[in-house]
Amino acid sequence: MIIDIDVNEEYDALIDDFVYYICKRYGIVPRRISIESADLVGNRGLCFDDDDGEYTILVKRNDDISSVFTTIAHEMIHVKQYMTQNLGKLIDESVEIPYETRWWEEEAFSDAVPLVEDFAKRIKLFR
Repeated sequence: MIIDIDVNEEYDALIDDFVYYICKRYGIVPRRISIESADLVGNRGLCFDDDDGEYTILVKRNDDISSVFTTIAHEMIHVKQYMTQNLGKLIDESVEIPYETRWWEEEAFSDAVPLVEDFAKRIKLFR
């Protein structure tokens, strides 16, 4: 697995560890994950399936670091959904479903903060 990170130089190594933690927790091994900061309007993050096991995650530029980690967790849950639950096809077929009631968004919103909290507890144990 290759992880390319261009978000916040100070935290890029920790973000790398976080992405590996999430992949291990979900039992997924994407070929490549690229995480970049972007000037997003109306969203904190976006996830794209670039095909063949490659994914791009965009996070809002200049967001506070706790929001960055929560956003990455949310978008990594979408990576898991792409890989294990055929999310790409579901999105194509579900344009009529309101955003707030899409099961994949409900899962990403409910599970993102607990992922960040568990990772934070684990890194405190190693300090």
